Formats: sequence, C-alpha cells, structure tokens
Amino acid sequence: MAKQRELNRVKILQIIFEDFQQITQWLPNTIENSLEYHHKAEQLIEILEVADCGSVGGFDNANPVKRITGYELYDRFLALVHKYKDEDKIKKSCGFTLESLGKYFKTIVNLRGDILGYGKEVE
Repeated sequence: MAKQRELNRVKILQIIFEDFQQITQWLPNTIENSLEYHHKAEQLIEILEVADCGSVGGFDNANPVKRITGYELYDRFLALVHKYKDEDKIKKSCGFTLESLGKYFKTIVNLRGDILGYGKEVE
C-alpha cells in the first residue's frame, strides 16, 4: 500500500476509534448522541470496506469479520484494523485501547443475558 494511502487509512481508523469511544461517553444517558457517533463510525467503516473489497458489511473474503465483541460494527472495525496489522498505530482515546474498548462492548452485549439469566452472547 502506498505510504500516503496508508497514512490516510490509519487516520480514518483513528477517527473511527474515537467515535466508538464517544459512544461509551453517551451511554446510557443520551442515546441520541451515542447513535450519532455510531452512524459516523459506520459511514467511515463502509468507506474503508468498499476500498478493500468493493462492498460493505464485512464481506471481505480475504479478511472475514470475527465475532469478538458481539457489537457487529466494532467487530467490523477490528477486521479493518487487523487487515494491514494497524493495531499498534491506533492511539489510546480517553484511556481506552483497542482491547479495553472491545472488552467494554463485550460486557455491554453480555449484560442483558446476564441480567435475564440466559447467559453470555459472546465468550
């Protein structure tokens, strides 16, 4: 990948990561703000997905999305990060790392099942 394109991709990935961090700041008090950041992240993810494989939704056969957190959009983001091994290029945002933010979303996804007694959705 050309150097400038790589820098732009990492910059977009960083913006997406910061959007996900913003989601955590607005839950559960101001859902509409959380949704705004979800949609911003989704739009940028779709741009990168189209650039990678020509379609949206995480259907890159060379780099399939893995169910890691149970939050499909964050899992699609992680697939984009892992595709070119950009994990070390994503800087912390408000204390969150890629891993700790994934743990946060995994906890949120599993919380409902824990409370209702039907178990975890994601291990």
